[in-house]
Formats: sequence, C-alpha cells, structure tokens
Amino acid sequence: TGLRLSESASLRWEDIDLIQRIIKLPAAITKAKRPLSLPMSDFVRDLLVARRAIGNAVFVFPAPGKAGHIVDPSFSLKAVAEASGIKVSAHDLRRTYVTIADSMDISPMAIKALVNHAVGSDVTSGYAIMSIERLREAAQRVCDKMKELCGITAPAGENVAKLKG
Repeated sequence: TGLRLSESASLRWEDIDLIQRIIKLPAAITKAKRPLSLPMSDFVRDLLVARRAIGNAVFVFPAPGKAGHIVDPSFSLKAVAEASGIKVSAHDLRRTYVTIADSMDISPMAIKALVNHAVGSDVTSGYAIMSIERLREAAQRVCDKMKELCGITAPAGENVAKLKG
C-alpha cells in the first residue's frame, strides 16, 4: 500500500471496509495528522480477508506487548534478508511502492495522495480532486506491476473462479 510502518502496524479492523475495499486511517495515526482513505488493490483485499479469517483481534496485525500490535518488524525483515540475500527496511518498501508508481507514469499528485504526502504549495494541485476510484486505479496498477515483478500469477485451472467484490 505504501503506508508508513506506524500507520500499517496500528491498523484496526474498524478501519477496514472489505465491502467497499477501503482502508480508512484516522488522523490520529497518520504522520500528517490528517485522515486518509485508501483504496485496496485486489491483492491487499485478499490478504486482509485471509488475515480476518485467522482471528478476531482489534488490530489487523496483533502482537503481544503493550501496544497490542506489531511495532518492530525487524525479525520478519531479517528472515526476508536471510532468504533473499537482500537487506530491506520497512521504509525501503515504501520507497519501492513510490518508485514503481512513478515508473508507471502515475501522476505525482496521485502518488502523494496514495502515500499521504503533502501536496505542497503548488496552486494547481489544490484544484485536483483525488477520488477514491481514481486512486483505486492507480493503486491497482502499482499492485499489478509488483505482482509481475514478484512472479505472482493467478492460479490456473478450471476450478478457480474470480470472486466479485
């Protein structure tokens, strides 16, 4: 999604709308202290549906500890580094999202909206309205490119049907 670590780690199920396919971040958890509504790509929705089936915690990514959710993903990122030989940080993943979006010629204003960056003092950017559907198309394009780069394909076979929603 391009979310910051703190934003994604503290996501609550009440902020997830699987029907409308929207992640709604309250201002209190965003760095910019402004609310953010993000469309889910098909891949993100599928992952969240699978996570929801695992349990009924308050947080999307629950963990033992004072916060009640993951705080430091270094253990998981270390496992990725050991398996792939590539050391990566949570912020590297955010930079990768932005880089892929830029390489797909998604407008800079749409990229800023997707990652909740300030649009700056450019007068023109104040006129552009970023609808959730416009952002959904951009988010899906980034997702599709990431799936391509990772070699993720839809399962083949006649017993597989694409679900609506």
